Amino acid sequence: MKKKNIISLSVAFAFLALSITGILLYIKQKAHAVEMTHTIFGLIFVGFAIFHIINNWSSITGYSKERKSGKYQKEFIIAGIAFLVILAGAVTELLEPVAEAGRIFAGKRPPRPEQLSFNEVTTNKDVKGTALSIMVQKAKETELPVTAIWVEDSAHNFVENLFVPAKIAAMPEDEEEAREGHFDMSDFKTETLATWAGKAKTKTPNFEQETPHDNFIVKTNTAAKGQFFVILEVKSKEKTELYEAAVNQATGDVFKLKSKDGGLIKSALVEF
Repeated sequence: MKKKNIISLSVAFAFLALSITGILLYIKQKAHAVEMTHTIFGLIFVGFAIFHIINNWSSITGYSKERKSGKYQKEFIIAGIAFLVILAGAVTELLEPVAEAGRIFAGKRPPRPEQLSFNEVTTNKDVKGTALSIMVQKAKETELPVTAIWVEDSAHNFVENLFVPAKIAAMPEDEEEAREGHFDMSDFKTETLATWAGKAKTKTPNFEQETPHDNFIVKTNTAAKGQFFVILEVKSKEKTELYEAAVNQATGDVFKLKSKDGGLIKSALVEF
């Protein structure tokens, strides 16, 4: 049994496996088994390639230099330049179109489910009555919303506030500060939300900060019982919308806040 033959054949088989898995990865078939197989045979290929180079060192040096003069062969220079050019193109991502061209052969993947997260705020801790959770999912286009949520009785008379922010966040003029998430803060003004201002008997904020910038859940309490309305008013930039849910504890425990426009809020629910 010849050691040299075993090494050469092992390199050939490893090269075959690398070629097949490499093509699969090129066309974006990145199953875990394919990636794992490519990695394992890559390590095997490197290991046997080292032995192959050691066993054939005299031949390799013969390809590189002329025996008599000791000068580098033209073939060695051409191969070396080609290697350096391709390496530079890969490192600098100039060859990215070539590397990503295989994407056209990949099947279309279903879109990833949207990962939702909600900030939780608490209001009306001292109010004795019905506990409510109000989930607000804003639309992607909604920027730094200002929101007020309140309760009206069955005759649309104001009962109490559920959520009124004490602050308003605005985009700073400095673009770098905006990218870093720094905002200009100011006190909430009642005229910001005209419908709420016209209805509310109590205009004192019950939440010390601004309206959460992203999705949020309000954990709150209300003295209202039986049938009543939960109203949400939201403003983003120059647009203001009104959302309303007719709540009846006798008919269910989850109610949807609806709007004629419905552009700023993607989904809003009231839950007992």
